[in-house]
Amino acid sequence: MITRYQITAARALLEWTQDDLANASGVSKDMISKIEGGKSAGSLKSIQSIEDGLTVAGIEFGENDSVKRSASQIRVLKGQKGFLDFYEDVFEEVQKTGATSVSVSNVDERKFVQWQCEQLKEHSERMRALGTKYKILIQHGDTYFPASNYAEYRWMPEGTFYSVPFYIYGKKVAMLIFDEHEPRIYVLSEPELTNLYKAQFESLWKQSSEPEVK
Repeated sequence: MITRYQITAARALLEWTQDDLANASGVSKDMISKIEGGKSAGSLKSIQSIEDGLTVAGIEFGENDSVKRSASQIRVLKGQKGFLDFYEDVFEEVQKTGATSVSVSNVDERKFVQWQCEQLKEHSERMRALGTKYKILIQHGDTYFPASNYAEYRWMPEGTFYSVPFYIYGKKVAMLIFDEHEPRIYVLSEPELTNLYKAQFESLWKQSSEPEVK
């Protein structure tokens, strides 16, 4: 079991507040505060939930209260804030790696616009300033192209569209799940998986067609 010192150190590495950890673990902020402050040992279930939440976020725990980032990192973002944080990560990753393109598949832009809200214009302008080109695969017959000023759209072959989009940017790949209440975004910092998704995307891109706009 991890110690209270490791919990505090892990939050510092992730730049998380106690609220962030509460959202990731399902343990209340009040309980996390008591555990970190030494006022409560916490139940085994609570400690395990906290450890699970931090592990999913890319933290590894070792002996003697040691804490480090995992070599292969998975980050989970949720809700409106998580969705906006995801676009910050896209911008920062592309800027850092100098990536010239971003690839997105299985896109229903209505859902993206719904959660991106007023950030949409700002994000499109700064990505254009970086010179980044977007390739976006959408369902055959869809004619909604809100990012057409900086993105190229193609219709996926009929029968290949799936409801879970994936987003390739820099050295990362992300899967986005939209439900009735909030989006969930799983960001993987794993170059081999990113390269696999890139290869799959490029293969599908070649099979896709330019939209017919009337």
